[in-house]
Amino acid sequence: MTKAPPGEKKYKTRLYNPLTTPLHSLSDWGIGVGMYFSTLASMIVVFALAGLLNVKNMLYYASKEYDRDRFEEERGEFPLMNPLKYSTVCMTREWVVCVDCHESNSYWNNIFVDSYYGTAVNPITGKTQILINRTTCAGAQIEQGIWNIVTLLFLIVGISLFVSYQNQVEVRLDEGKTSASDYSILISNPPDDAVDPEEWREFFDGLLGELTGEKQQQVTLCTIALNNHRLLKNLVQRRKDLKLLKTLLSETCELSDMNDGAAVDAAVTLYMEQKKRTRCESQRWTT
Repeated sequence: MTKAPPGEKKYKTRLYNPLTTPLHSLSDWGIGVGMYFSTLASMIVVFALAGLLNVKNMLYYASKEYDRDRFEEERGEFPLMNPLKYSTVCMTREWVVCVDCHESNSYWNNIFVDSYYGTAVNPITGKTQILINRTTCAGAQIEQGIWNIVTLLFLIVGISLFVSYQNQVEVRLDEGKTSASDYSILISNPPDDAVDPEEWREFFDGLLGELTGEKQQQVTLCTIALNNHRLLKNLVQRRKDLKLLKTLLSETCELSDMNDGAAVDAAVTLYMEQKKRTRCESQRWTT
């Protein structure tokens, strides 16, 4: 499968199939795209297997053995319509006296007060008691806990294998895609006076000629990058300032060469005088 160039009209093209497209074909857009879809496919497999390990727990939480009331309320519904049916949410509740509860506690200041907390008068003592609506479902069970631990261990092992697999995929995609950096040499500590690209080209051609025994030119391109980023930054800012100045001065005169200092000074003086005259006339009309 070959990626069609932008605007291809000579040959018939079609979209990449999301299911049958091989991974190496996706690297035509760069290694990052191939790594993204490789990660997506790997995570789908890992979490799908983790979900299968929890099927037994899901069936238990959806059974009458765990929650009788939820089983009665959901009778007649399609099983997959309510995902909470397979969770630990408990619908079976009962009101009991809360001995350690006091109205000054923080649980009275939340949105669930009316649903889970209440008060009642004791018919024997005549005192007001605080009630709490607790669940009656079974608490933590050994069997369900074991399956949760197994799932956690599986995820740890799966993520570790996933990292190793991704490193191998990265190497494979990088080797399958040739770029200029694969045939480039970076000299990070050249002599201070070595600023001639042709001198470097001759040096590398001679060095490669000795290694390969070939005398023809083998260096395609030689570039020297100077440590002058501050100078370049100032030059860019100067160009922006000159462009803005030219736009402002175009109201009074036209300048063909912004590097002509005398002409720019004269144009700035004329511009300032006109602005001063306009401001004075505006104040006179206002007065």
